[in-house]
Amino acid sequence: MSDIGRANAAKSILDSTAYQDAYKVVREALLAGIEKCPMADVQTAEDFRRCLRLLGAVQGNMVAALNSGKLEAFRLQQQEAASRNPFRHIFRDRQA
Repeated sequence: MSDIGRANAAKSILDSTAYQDAYKVVREALLAGIEKCPMADVQTAEDFRRCLRLLGAVQGNMVAALNSGKLEAFRLQQQEAASRNPFRHIFRDRQA
Protein backbone atom coordinates (compact mmCIF):
# COMPACT_ATOMS: atom_id res chain seq x y z
CA MET A 1 0.00 0.00 0.00
CA SER A 2 1.33 3.44 -0.91
CA ASP A 3 1.81 6.30 1.54
CA ILE A 4 -1.26 7.98 0.09
CA GLY A 5 -3.32 4.83 0.50
CA ARG A 6 -2.17 4.47 4.11
CA ALA A 7 -2.99 8.12 4.71
CA ASN A 8 -6.52 7.68 3.38
CA ALA A 9 -7.02 4.59 5.52
CA ALA A 10 -5.60 6.33 8.60
CA LYS A 11 -7.80 9.38 8.02
CA SER A 12 -10.94 7.29 7.73
CA ILE A 13 -10.06 5.46 10.95
CA LEU A 14 -9.06 8.59 12.88
CA ASP A 15 -12.23 10.38 11.74
CA SER A 16 -14.42 7.43 12.69
CA THR A 17 -16.59 8.08 15.75
CA ALA A 18 -16.34 4.38 16.61
CA TYR A 19 -12.53 4.65 16.77
CA GLN A 20 -12.64 7.91 18.72
CA ASP A 21 -15.11 6.45 21.22
CA ALA A 22 -13.11 3.24 21.58
CA TYR A 23 -9.86 5.17 22.07
CA LYS A 24 -11.46 7.34 24.72
CA VAL A 25 -13.02 4.38 26.58
CA VAL A 26 -9.78 2.37 26.57
CA ARG A 27 -7.71 5.38 27.69
CA GLU A 28 -10.12 6.18 30.51
CA ALA A 29 -10.15 2.52 31.61
CA LEU A 30 -6.36 2.44 31.72
CA LEU A 31 -6.22 5.66 33.72
CA ALA A 32 -8.85 4.33 36.10
CA GLY A 33 -6.81 1.16 36.50
CA ILE A 34 -3.74 3.20 37.40
CA GLU A 35 -5.71 5.26 39.91
CA LYS A 36 -7.26 2.18 41.55
CA CYS A 37 -4.01 0.25 41.68
CA PRO A 38 -2.64 -0.10 45.23
CA MET A 39 0.66 1.70 45.82
CA ALA A 40 2.31 -1.60 46.74
CA ASP A 41 1.35 -3.22 43.41
CA VAL A 42 4.08 -1.62 41.35
CA GLN A 43 4.07 -4.27 38.63
CA THR A 44 0.37 -3.85 37.82
CA ALA A 45 0.70 -0.06 37.77
CA GLU A 46 3.67 -0.39 35.40
CA ASP A 47 1.63 -2.68 33.14
CA PHE A 48 -1.16 -0.10 32.99
CA ARG A 49 1.35 2.65 32.17
CA ARG A 50 2.90 0.51 29.45
CA CYS A 51 -0.53 -0.10 27.93
CA LEU A 52 -1.27 3.62 28.07
CA ARG A 53 1.99 4.34 26.23
CA LEU A 54 1.19 1.72 23.61
CA LEU A 55 -2.24 3.21 23.08
CA GLY A 56 -0.61 6.60 22.51
CA ALA A 57 1.90 5.00 20.14
CA VAL A 58 -0.91 3.50 18.06
CA GLN A 59 -2.54 6.92 17.82
CA GLY A 60 0.83 8.50 16.96
CA ASN A 61 1.47 5.97 14.19
CA MET A 62 -1.95 6.65 12.69
CA VAL A 63 -1.25 10.40 12.66
CA ALA A 64 2.24 9.80 11.22
CA ALA A 65 0.75 7.69 8.41
CA LEU A 66 -1.74 10.46 7.71
CA ASN A 67 1.00 13.12 7.62
CA SER A 68 3.29 10.96 5.49
CA GLY A 69 0.53 10.51 2.95
CA LYS A 70 -0.20 14.23 2.90
CA LEU A 71 3.48 14.91 2.27
CA GLU A 72 3.61 12.34 -0.54
CA ALA A 73 0.47 13.78 -2.13
CA PHE A 74 1.99 17.28 -1.95
CA ARG A 75 5.26 16.03 -3.47
CA LEU A 76 3.38 14.37 -6.33
CA GLN A 77 1.32 17.51 -6.88
CA GLN A 78 4.49 19.64 -7.07
CA GLN A 79 6.13 17.14 -9.41
CA GLU A 80 3.08 17.21 -11.68
CA ALA A 81 2.98 21.03 -11.67
CA ALA A 82 6.70 21.16 -12.51
CA SER A 83 6.27 18.73 -15.39
CA ARG A 84 3.50 20.93 -16.88
CA ASN A 85 5.61 24.11 -16.61
CA PRO A 86 6.59 25.13 -20.15
CA PHE A 87 9.73 26.90 -18.88
CA ARG A 88 11.15 23.92 -16.97
CA HIS A 89 14.00 23.29 -19.45
CA ILE A 90 15.13 26.87 -20.14
CA PHE A 91 17.78 27.08 -17.42
CA ARG A 92 18.86 23.46 -17.71
CA ASP A 93 19.54 23.78 -21.45
CA ARG A 94 21.66 26.93 -20.96
CA GLN A 95 23.94 25.34 -18.37
CA ALA A 96 24.58 22.19 -20.36
